[in-house]
Amino acid sequence: MSLVWLAAAVLVALSAWAAVVDARTRRIPNACCAGVAACGVCLQLARLATGAIPPLGKPLMAFVAACAVLLAGFAAEMLYRRVAGRAGLGLGDVKLAAAWAVSLGWLVVPAFAVACLFGAVWALATRQRTFALGPWLSAAFAGTLLLTCLVS
Repeated sequence: MSLVWLAAAVLVALSAWAAVVDARTRRIPNACCAGVAACGVCLQLARLATGAIPPLGKPLMAFVAACAVLLAGFAAEMLYRRVAGRAGLGLGDVKLAAAWAVSLGWLVVPAFAVACLFGAVWALATRQRTFALGPWLSAAFAGTLLLTCLVS
């Protein structure tokens, strides 16, 4: 179980890095997304070896979810840019969500929705037209992972 907790701790640290950088610059480094995905692979391998965290489902489905999230997010952003003529959701946010899907599988979808909701409410409350989604995504994904680890 210690390998699983180590992978989870590194995931949370990388996600915190993404949150800080996104809050400051409105960009999520590719290295961070790659690190989250690589750590997700390590988490899945540790799960296979130990049988830990059964609520996350089968590791293969997590990889399918990651690909689906990446493709759907990219398609939605490209469609929005074509219709609205400006960027909406940043592609760094899409890559971060896909990277976390390697760990969380399909649980990344409700966590993404919660992050968008809380971020939008905060932006409305502070009267901001735009906001960095990375901090909200990081908190939602880390919270989902923590809850899933504690449930199992």
